[in-house]
Amino acid sequence: MIRLSIDVSSLASNTATNILCNFINGELLRQLKVESVEYLNQQLWDLNKQGIKFIEHMKCNFDVEIGVQMLLDHHIKMVEGFCLWSGDSDFADPLSQLLQDGKKVSLFATARRIASELSELSKDDLAIYEIKKIREFIAP
Repeated sequence: MIRLSIDVSSLASNTATNILCNFINGELLRQLKVESVEYLNQQLWDLNKQGIKFIEHMKCNFDVEIGVQMLLDHHIKMVEGFCLWSGDSDFADPLSQLLQDGKKVSLFATARRIASELSELSKDDLAIYEIKKIREFIAP
C-alpha cells in the first residue's frame, strides 16, 4: 500500500493544483475550470477536517509475483532455465536463488536499465543480454 497525501493545509489558494496533480493528469487538470479545481480542493479540505490526510493506494506487485512464481516453478524437474525480460532490482533475490539451485537464467534488458544487483549476479553465471544488440543482430 502506498500512502498518498491529500493534506491541503499547505495550499496557497483554493485554486492551487499542487495536491490534485498527484491524482489527475496534468493535461486534464489544465482543461478544468477554476470552479472545478476549487470544488475538488474543498472536497479535500472537508476530508482533512474529518482527520483524513492521506489515502492508501494498492501498489501493483506484478514483478514480485513473477519472482515468486519463478521460485515455485523451479522445483518442477522439467524446468532447466528461465528467461527474464527486465532489469528491475526486485528480481535480484529470486534470480540469485535460482542460480544457487543450479538453474540456467538469462536476463534480457536495456543496458542502462539493468539494476546493479542484477549485474553483480553475472559472477554467479547470470547470462545478461542487451536488447539493443539483439535487435541489431536480428534486423541490421
